[in-house]
Amino acid sequence: QDVTLSVYNILGQRVRSLVEGETAPGTHEVLWNGSDDSGSPVASGIYFYRLDTADGQSTRKMMLLK
Repeated sequence: QDVTLSVYNILGQRVRSLVEGETAPGTHEVLWNGSDDSGSPVASGIYFYRLDTADGQSTRKMMLLK
């Protein structure tokens, strides 16, 4: 199944792409180390993650604490 999992800041700007492409059905775990796509650390605060699949889209809020 084609899956995209991305992290966005409070302004809606994409900070990090965590998963892009085919994944096997089932439960998966992804860890985000608090860095952006270039590897630079991001500030503590509120972020959103968005999961896009063929079955739909889901967006949730999370807090990054350092």
